[in-house]
Formats: sequence, structure tokens, C-alpha cells
Amino acid sequence: LPVQLGDELPSVSTEIHRAVESERNLCRLRHPNIVRFLHIAQPEPATVVVFMELLDGRSLERFIDNKPLDELTIRDFSEQICRALLYLHSRQPPVIHRDINCSNIIVCADNTRIKLIDFGLSIKLKQSVSHMSASTQSPKGTLNFMAPELLGAGESDSVQYSRESDIWAFGCSVFQMASGAKLFANARSFLEIAQMIDRRGAPALLDGLSEELRDFYSRCTAKDRRERSSAKELLEHEFL
Repeated sequence: LPVQLGDELPSVSTEIHRAVESERNLCRLRHPNIVRFLHIAQPEPATVVVFMELLDGRSLERFIDNKPLDELTIRDFSEQICRALLYLHSRQPPVIHRDINCSNIIVCADNTRIKLIDFGLSIKLKQSVSHMSASTQSPKGTLNFMAPELLGAGESDSVQYSRESDIWAFGCSVFQMASGAKLFANARSFLEIAQMIDRRGAPALLDGLSEELRDFYSRCTAKDRRERSSAKELLEHEFL
């Protein structure tokens, strides 16, 4: 973890230890569409090692390979991702993934089953260190998949990952499956993406896609997070 030299204070290692402990519940997750976390170890105060199930397959990003997927595949993959999100978001307390994007979704070797991997564990741990040390409290996820409220286009200054920010990031993954390209692929900075969303909201899907898919996507990418559908609502949507 990015601990500065003067930071090896007891308070920092206590903070890291607390963050690691709070993430141990990842090892309790059991779902067919979520990678198994086997063990989280902390051999040194600023070193965290995560043992996970070994998966055979490739990322959804590589599976898409800059070409749009057909709607049946989008429907199938979206349903599996929504099931995983419903499972996570319904837990007590809710588990927020924090870094959903097409690189963190694995299409298993059979090309039909998908799994979420790489929960934003590194984001959470870095945040726990950052407010103790000098680094800034800026959002740490994947730029093109950041919800407007995380980019500061929303209500408050503090970075608040939530169930709704996971749903926005899932919507960005739907866009990539449907178009073959990342949302805001040409943007160069947080600021530029924030301004684009502020002015126009999330871009519309390309013509030629079904009305159901367009509506499904728009429910994930409402600018106001209170208007986004939950994973449960999305599973009941006619597109799926």
C-alpha cells in the first residue's frame, strides 16, 4: 500500500488492519457469478495479500474485442451480472463492488458463464491509508465507469461509493457490450467526463438496438442516482 516513509505510525497500521478486517467478509461470499475469495493475509503492516479462486477464461473487455455483442449475449451476461449485484447489495451490510468494468468481469472458458472479480479492495485499502497520509481523497476507480456523484458532478465532495454507483458502472459495461467501445472513450480527464455528464448525461446507445435494451441501459445511467434502478428492479425489467 502507498504508505509514505513518515507514515509508519501505529495509527496507520491500525487503520490498515481495520480495513483488512472489514474486507474479510469477501471470503464469505458464495455465488456462481462471483470469484471465490479464499484468504486475505497481512504479512506486514502495509502489505496485503489476497488469495482467490483461479479462473480459466478472459475478461469481458477482451471478449468484446472492440466489436458489439449481439443482444442475446448482452441479455445473458447482464442477467448474470445483475444476479451477482443483487446478491452483494442485499447482504447486511451491503457489499459494494466499487470497480465494476469490463476488465473486472471474466467470461469463463465455456463462453457462457461470467464472474465478477477484483472487488475494489485496493480502492478501499488505499482510501483507508489516504485520509491518514498526504494523498488526496479523489475517486480511485476506473475513469470511464465512474458515476457522476463520484466525479463531483453530484451532491457532495466526499467520495461515496454506493449500490447506485455500482449500477452506473454496470450501465457503462452494458454500453461497451452494445457498442464495442467504452463510454467517453476520448475523454482525457475526470473533469472532461464530469462536464460531459453534467451537460448531456450518459450518451445514448446506437440506433438499431431494441427499445427494451435502450430503456434498460437508461435505467442504469440516470444522472441522479436516486432515479437509477436497483439490481432487483433490473432483473424484473422486460429486457431480461
